[in-house]
Amino acid sequence: MAAVIMQTWAGFTPDQYDAVRDIVGWDRHTPDGMRLHVAAFDGGALNMTDVWDSEAQFMTFVQTQIMPAVTQLGIAGQPEIAISSLYELNDLTAAQTPPGNG
Repeated sequence: MAAVIMQTWAGFTPDQYDAVRDIVGWDRHTPDGMRLHVAAFDGGALNMTDVWDSEAQFMTFVQTQIMPAVTQLGIAGQPEIAISSLYELNDLTAAQTPPGNG
């Protein structure tokens, strides 16, 4: 069953996020099972929401890709994580038809 992963990592900066992304490369090579990734910064914290095909795929990605990069960069701490089963996902951009095309 698909999983929604919500994370908050206090003190994580945009520069640190960019450095981890550059090492891991999820923007260049989508990991198996990742369907959606959203990141935002607010109040000195990184907030992320992901949708994965399974919690197990997410946990494998974190253990084999994310945490080694975090360690390599010397970033302290870990995020608070909440995981729920996906109930509904609407990709509204895919459903829209441009004017005159439909």
